[in-house]
Amino acid sequence: MIMKKYHTVFLMVRAIAESDFEQIGDTVHEIETDSKVILPDTPKVKILETEILLTRVRNVKNINHGTRS
Repeated sequence: MIMKKYHTVFLMVRAIAESDFEQIGDTVHEIETDSKVILPDTPKVKILETEILLTRVRNVKNINHGTRS
């Protein structure tokens, strides 16, 4: 019998979001509470749970979207 092991794996995901909110905190809150990250199972890995963890927010003024100003 093969013994299954449980692992906690932290993945870093970058997302650029456009929002109707005035404050970044409102945008972050909505992402944390209402957005979903979908990771499908693989033949050898069954995803049991995902959670959005925000650790850093960059000011939109510091982001270059490939355009020149």
